[in-house]
Amino acid sequence: MINTISCTPDEAKNLIKQLCGLQISFMLWGATGVGKSEAVRQLSEELDAELRDVRLCQKMPTDIAGLPALDHETRQTVFYPPAFLAPPIIKKPVILFFDEISLAPDDTRSAVLGILEERRQGEIQIPDDWIIVAAGNRPEDLANARGLGAAANRRLLHIVIEPQLEATLAHFIKIGVIPEVLAFLKVFPQHLSGEESARTQKHELYPRPASWKKVSDVYEVLRKADKNLRRIAVAGIIGDSVAAEFMMLAEEIKSAKSVDELLEIQRKTPDKIGRHLPSTLNALYALSFAIATRATEETAEELLELINRFDEQRSENFTLLPMRELQTMAGSLLLDKIWKEGWKVENKQAFWRYNEKREAASLNQNSFVPKAEENAALSVVAA
Repeated sequence: MINTISCTPDEAKNLIKQLCGLQISFMLWGATGVGKSEAVRQLSEELDAELRDVRLCQKMPTDIAGLPALDHETRQTVFYPPAFLAPPIIKKPVILFFDEISLAPDDTRSAVLGILEERRQGEIQIPDDWIIVAAGNRPEDLANARGLGAAANRRLLHIVIEPQLEATLAHFIKIGVIPEVLAFLKVFPQHLSGEESARTQKHELYPRPASWKKVSDVYEVLRKADKNLRRIAVAGIIGDSVAAEFMMLAEEIKSAKSVDELLEIQRKTPDKIGRHLPSTLNALYALSFAIATRATEETAEELLELINRFDEQRSENFTLLPMRELQTMAGSLLLDKIWKEGWKVENKQAFWRYNEKREAASLNQNSFVPKAEENAALSVVAA
């Protein structure tokens, strides 16, 4: 058991950024699909570093330690070093990433541990501006993985990555995951990662953060296809029981107006927008995420005004729905995107109308979005 504090992929990435100047080797632990490899890929992009991805489950010891060859002049054995240790063609930092170390053969893993611990391989010294990261599954992660051993554990900085809902949803919005998936995870957060239930039920297929991105891609391609095809495809990624729940929610919100359709109605007949807003909690969740996903600099103000109308609906369809809390959640998601993209809305009427609504609202502790979180978003946008 890796007895340390877990964190999100973004936190792991930021920690490595802060400490990479110390020439420490980092070990990322976590279940399959939680974002270990993706975090390292993003890190390489943000640092403008060359990523050298070495999949250790496919390597032999000689692929790491070097290929032996005979020096005919000295009559001695020399070792040709692996390509991943060659200097970069363009002068830039390198991230040396040893993935799937916990699945590597023992001899291969031993060769890699020498690099991780000493930052050298034979006569080759790893340059100071190279970052060395390894990643693997823990023995409890259903992946036939093994620990590294006490000696290696003492020499590495260990980071355990666990999926966390809000951080995952924020990342999914950024990369364009479909609203159906976002709404489903908001309603059923226990399905973000299903290792525990898979372990007890001995299921081979179960949801994990990376699989939800795959569900999003597959569902979008099959959106106009036969419903049974969509069901088969989704079940083939996350298992039949979770797929059944997801398909029920997706079908429920299928008939709802799209964001573009709602904006067009708002432009032409704003007083009639309530007739076209979805009237179920799941569909309103999906709309809230769709607004953030679909927002552009040109539509941000209109979308904020659409959110402003959430709590102004007086129809009996909305009487039992938490419209003010949904308004808070949708507004927070949209303002967060506006802030990150640098769009200017602070002088727009829709922003101040939303701000006034927010200040007037008395949200309780069971609010869908923490009050402090949204206040921070408002203050940043208005700054």
